[in-house]
Amino acid sequence: MARTETQLVEFLSRNIIAGLKELLETKHLYQSVTIPTQDLDEIIRTGVEEHKKEVRLAGPTTNYSNPEEAGQTLSELLHKNVTRLLASHWDFDSETNSYPGARPVSTGYNQGLPPLQMPSVRVSCDNALCKGSAQPHNSGYIGLREGLGVYSVDNNGPALQIFSFPFQCQNCKGEPLIFLVKRDGQKLTLVGRSRITEVSVPHFIPDAQQKFYRNAIIADQTSFTLAAALYLRTVVEQHFYQTVPAAEIQSIRGIPTGDELADLYAKTLPKNFPESFPSLKKAYSDLSAIVHSGKENDQSKKSFTLIRAAVDGHFKAVQLFKEMPTYPS
Repeated sequence: MARTETQLVEFLSRNIIAGLKELLETKHLYQSVTIPTQDLDEIIRTGVEEHKKEVRLAGPTTNYSNPEEAGQTLSELLHKNVTRLLASHWDFDSETNSYPGARPVSTGYNQGLPPLQMPSVRVSCDNALCKGSAQPHNSGYIGLREGLGVYSVDNNGPALQIFSFPFQCQNCKGEPLIFLVKRDGQKLTLVGRSRITEVSVPHFIPDAQQKFYRNAIIADQTSFTLAAALYLRTVVEQHFYQTVPAAEIQSIRGIPTGDELADLYAKTLPKNFPESFPSLKKAYSDLSAIVHSGKENDQSKKSFTLIRAAVDGHFKAVQLFKEMPTYPS
C-alpha cells in the first residue's frame, strides 16, 4: 500500500507543477488549466492487483478471507485518500529563498501533499535590459524574506486558494514579476500579474493604428472578445480615414458608413491588387457582427481569430505591393 500511496503523491505532484508551468507560460489573464487526474485510477488499479497477488501468496496468515476482499478494502481506502488529497490545501516552495525556517512536520500522506517545488518558467521580461524578450525566470527572488503568499478558504466544496507567486528574470535580475493564481479544486486560473504581458505588434500594421491593434490582442488574450472586436474594427476604420483623401470623405453627406469608407478605400489600392486577397470591407462587416451580437463565447472568439488573420493578410499584401519594384512599360 505504501508504494501505491507514494506513486499517487508523486503523480499528482508532477501534474500540479506541469500544470502551473503551462498556465504561467502559455495562458493569459482569466484563462485556466485543469490538473489531470485520470491516471490516478490506473495507479490504484495496478496497486490493488499487486496487493491481491501478495494476499494469495500469504495464504491463511492474512486477516482477509480471500484476495478479492483484500483488493476491495484497499481500493476503497486509496480512493478515500485520493479524495482527501485533492481537497487538501497545497503549499509551494520557491527556488530562491524558499520557506523561512523549518516547515511544520507533516504526519503523512493522509494530511495532504508535501510542499511542492515551484518550477522555473520562460516568460517575457519587460525590464530595460530584456526589452520584452522571453527569458527564463526563477521562482522567488533575491532578497526574499517571507514565504509565498497564499490565501486559503475552508468550505464544503472544492479546495479554494489564491497564491501570489514571485518570479525573477535570470537574465537581468530586475524587479520580480508577481503572478496571482486562483485554485478552485483541480482548476488553476491566472487572475493577475504585476506587469502586463508585452505585446509586440507586427511591423506591417500601420504605425498610427498599432496602439489599437495592441489593445485588441490584449483584450482577446483576456477573453474580452467584444472589446477585441471593437479595437480591431477601430484599426480598420481609422486606417480608412488615414488613407482615403479627406475631400472624398467630406463629399459624403452625414457620417460615412463603414461600407462607404471601405469602397473609397478600395479605390486607393494598387490597380493590380488581387481581388482574392483579404478584404478590409468584409473584415469591418464581420467585426461589426461580433460587436452587435453582444456574445462572448467560443464561436465569437474563433471568428475573431479568423478575422484578425484576414486583417493581417491584407496589411501584409499592401506592404508587399508597396515594396515591389516598378519597371517602365
